[in-house]
Amino acid sequence: MKRAFPLLIVAALLPVVLADVTNKVPVGTYLYAKPANPEENEGRLTVRFATPGERLVVAWGRKWRKDRKTREGTVETERESFKPYLGKPIDDGAGAIFWNLPVDRYDIVVIDAKTMKIHEGVLLMRDGDPGQPIDQFLAEVRDTLSPRQDRIGGWEGFFDHKRFERLESNGVRAGVFLQQMRLGTALAESGAVLQGCIHSVDVIWVERAKVEGVGWQVVDRQQIYRAEIPPRVFFEYHHVPELSGVRVGGTPREIGPITLP
Repeated sequence: MKRAFPLLIVAALLPVVLADVTNKVPVGTYLYAKPANPEENEGRLTVRFATPGERLVVAWGRKWRKDRKTREGTVETERESFKPYLGKPIDDGAGAIFWNLPVDRYDIVVIDAKTMKIHEGVLLMRDGDPGQPIDQFLAEVRDTLSPRQDRIGGWEGFFDHKRFERLESNGVRAGVFLQQMRLGTALAESGAVLQGCIHSVDVIWVERAKVEGVGWQVVDRQQIYRAEIPPRVFFEYHHVPELSGVRVGGTPREIGPITLP
């Protein structure tokens, strides 16, 4: 039987790991860095929160982001270390610790699939200009990339619901933080219907299209989170500046406790 191509993608992405918290939270294992020789990196970061919780905490370095460094000429082992890093929960989720981080500045993303909240401090554009008409650009990106009923369009068609949370731009390019959900039917490799809802949290980089009437087009993407979880709603979203630009060097670094809204 011929199976739709997006369903094959879903099947390939279903392997999960369980976060070390009371209520296990499955996440896509391929998203996070697994360097071949982690001991070569001496950086260590501890992030502490004002309250415990069942959180997945991600640290994303700036140096090797796709909007800054090309992957051309790199090998798979190198690219593995360019990915975001997944923290290990400590103190009943009141903190997370990262060992063996490369020296860099890191932005933190905190995802709680129990309370359905997401907190992030991501620098979306290296050369963003706060004087740009951000609200206008965000509306244009939403119009261009969201699923449409009146014409062929949109982006990443597997996800039938999208919410564009925040945008930074220099006027020509933009970085966008967004959430996506698949509310339609999705199948496991066995052919069984998945009972949960597939959620994705992404940063995409877009640029103004050169074709009239097209608006903006995606030039790159970094997926931060992907999981099949029961809630069929978006995460409650919060931008938290304290989670932005944490410098990690050769000595252990600790931040917090941070109060999450």
